[in-house]
Amino acid sequence: MADTPIASQDNQPFFGIQRVYLRGASLELPSGARVFLQQNPVNMDLNVEVKNEVLDNGIVEVVLRATLTAKVGEAVQFLLEAEQAGIFELRNIPNDQLGAILEVNCPHILTPYLRATVSDVLSRATLPGFLMPEINWPAMFAQKQAANAPSMAPAPTSLQ
Repeated sequence: MADTPIASQDNQPFFGIQRVYLRGASLELPSGARVFLQQNPVNMDLNVEVKNEVLDNGIVEVVLRATLTAKVGEAVQFLLEAEQAGIFELRNIPNDQLGAILEVNCPHILTPYLRATVSDVLSRATLPGFLMPEINWPAMFAQKQAANAPSMAPAPTSLQ
């Protein structure tokens, strides 16, 4: 197998992980120690979102933000927020593939770290455990694309 010239390798698509890190985490207990006296079942609601920011040419930070809210009735027992981030290098990626990489591939890499952070914070606080469910990133990306796509229906006409 012949060696490929370096110049032709420079134009090859490249995706790499530079760093995965915990960007931030916070836990709030609005009722303080009373949370540990609660006997009623806790209802937990999880919200996860993805954001990204270009840091430099070909370098992107992708952040997964999870907000876990635990309530009994309407009373918030605790609120956990965690941001798991990664710095990714993307070179020569076609524009039509860039969205999927940032919204599917990168979150897929970061999710296990976020799951571990959420579990660890709850465990250290001796709060009820929560196993973050699997997230179907391709489906979420498809929904986001569908929501952002222009409607194919004819524009309504006004009646005068």
